Order: sequence, then C-alpha cells, then structure tokens
Amino acid sequence: NIAEIIRELFQENIVRGRGLMTRSIITAQVASPTFTHVYAALVSIINTKFPQTGELIAKRLVIQFKKGFRRNDKNLCLASVRFIAHLVNQQVLHELLALEILTILLENPTSDSVEVAVGFLKECGKKLTELSPRGVHGVFESLKGILHDGNVDKR
Repeated sequence: NIAEIIRELFQENIVRGRGLMTRSIITAQVASPTFTHVYAALVSIINTKFPQTGELIAKRLVIQFKKGFRRNDKNLCLASVRFIAHLVNQQVLHELLALEILTILLENPTSDSVEVAVGFLKECGKKLTELSPRGVHGVFESLKGILHDGNVDKR
C-alpha cells in the first residue's frame, strides 16, 4: 500500500510542492496520531530521495513542539513529540534532538511535561537506548529525582 502511494507521490513535483506536502503530512498526523508510524515511514522514504524535504518536516515539527510547549498545549506537544519520536526510530532525525527535547521537558517539571516526556520515551526509548545509553540513563535519573521529590502526580 505504501509502495503505491510513494510511486504516485514521486510522479508529482515534490521539490516544488514540498511546503504544501509537509504541511499536509503534519496536519494529517495531528488529526490521526494512531497512524504516526505510517507517516514517519513515508517521510523516511521521501527523505532518502529528497533530504531537504525531510529537513523541512523536522524544522516544522520542532517549531510546532516549541509553540505547543510555550502555550502549554499538551495535545499539540504530544502529537509533535510522537512524530519526532517515530522519525528518530526511522533515523531521519538524530538522537540528540530527542535528548534535547527530553531535557527541555524535564528542566522545569510539571505533571503535563513529565507525561509528555514519558510518552516520548515510550515511543522511542528503545532506539535511544541503542544509540545513546548514557543520555537515556541521565533522563531516567532525572525522572527518578522528579518522582522522588514528589512534585508531580504519580500516574
């Protein structure tokens, strides 16, 4: 199924319409987050032929995450973090971006930011452990410290 979609997509002018395609992929992912892994696979395949398109999607996702984080919009943060996690799993994005996002989320912990961080770790924790075990150990240490302090809810 995805092979047919990719063949049809490559027949279009992706270079010229990459902004439009990027926006539609991101809005489709926000609308139906259960198919995030499919969208990440699509972006991974597009990234092999057109790396500037993958870079554009990554930039827009980071901007969307920053916007949601500043506005305290948990749903937007969860959606963008989930997509970023799957792109890390597909190795479109580097693991340092994932560790930076986790650091930002756990810097001033609230119950929502910890929940987003835990959701992020659920999505790409295994891949992060393979790629950067020390970084993940540091994240778990800070989570342990947050839980030990008792500043947030124990869900």
